[in-house]
Amino acid sequence: MKTPAGLWDHLLDDETRALLERRQPRPILGRRPAILAVDLYDLVYDGGPRPVRELMEKYPASCGEYAWAALPGTVELYETARAHDVPIIHVTYDTRAETNPKPIHPTNRRRRQPDLNLYRLKVELANRPGELVIYKKRASAFFGTPTCAFLNEMKIDSLIVVGESTSGCVRSSVVEAASYGYPVSVVADCVYDRYPLNHEVSLLDMHLKYATVIDLASTLAALRLRPRLSKAG
Repeated sequence: MKTPAGLWDHLLDDETRALLERRQPRPILGRRPAILAVDLYDLVYDGGPRPVRELMEKYPASCGEYAWAALPGTVELYETARAHDVPIIHVTYDTRAETNPKPIHPTNRRRRQPDLNLYRLKVELANRPGELVIYKKRASAFFGTPTCAFLNEMKIDSLIVVGESTSGCVRSSVVEAASYGYPVSVVADCVYDRYPLNHEVSLLDMHLKYATVIDLASTLAALRLRPRLSKAG
């Protein structure tokens, strides 16, 4: 599987290039991978496919054009995963009032009180019958959730991470997944952030330390070549 060519070239100094050259190969897809889809709800598409700077005031939680640009590739990844019996685990925000000890929030970003209906998974990316949905209150898909227990029950041995934002909930979920011992790949075409610098640096940091950043084309190819396993195998 390939790391997207030229993704970080403009960011690298000699020391970081040397670190990349010394990076040891890591396992990516095991026998039972799963897609971990982080926070792909309507709120991040709020305001449409416009530049984030135009959306900041009215839609401070939106990822604007970056969210919409990643949508077709993520839909294709979902379709391929479903066709090849790879589970999709959807992670979204827990909107229940009784789980919200004010004034604690997942991040320090400026907030507005959105319509809680905006935390519904985007219709193109919504869970299908039988697909698992994890509700979280903090950045990571693992913190304070039963994610590990469900992964164990499903015999999942590796994770393919997509979603938003690269520097926030995606990165936090990747770090914890690696801490629990899961090989993690991050699909560069299917993660995004509000700001390109945050996105690029976070991808580089995850690739150096916790995960393997890969492109969509090679992810799809690997899923299509993966041998089918019986449900009980």
